Amino acid sequence: LNRYWLKGDKAGTTDVFAITPGIPDNVRTNANGEFWVGLHCRVSLYAYVLGLHPQLRTFILRLPIPLKYHYMLYVGGRPHGIVAKYNANGEIMEVLEDKQGKVVKAVSEVEEKDGKLWMGSVLMPFIAVF
Repeated sequence: LNRYWLKGDKAGTTDVFAITPGIPDNVRTNANGEFWVGLHCRVSLYAYVLGLHPQLRTFILRLPIPLKYHYMLYVGGRPHGIVAKYNANGEIMEVLEDKQGKVVKAVSEVEEKDGKLWMGSVLMPFIAVF
């Protein structure tokens, strides 16, 4: 996750706020100033290699392969759900993960409200409460 500074000596600059255990989709703050991040999936070897080699990525994505197969390779074979909580210094505090994808998959948003976590996805038809 990158941080963009709006005020102060660093205004207009960016820096690395946190390293995530997966591919982040959305960031929300809670009442304590902590950050919940919905992680679409863990970084698979396929995603890692394509990230390092843009020309290879362009070539592979132009092949006549259905997008759903690219997606399954990208998420490591099966979609699953991950949300992570960070403190104001970008240190990871908590990770919740459904490795089997039985309850949540491809989490794109997480919101903490009244002591509960509400999770949703732009890809999967669900709203989960934890």
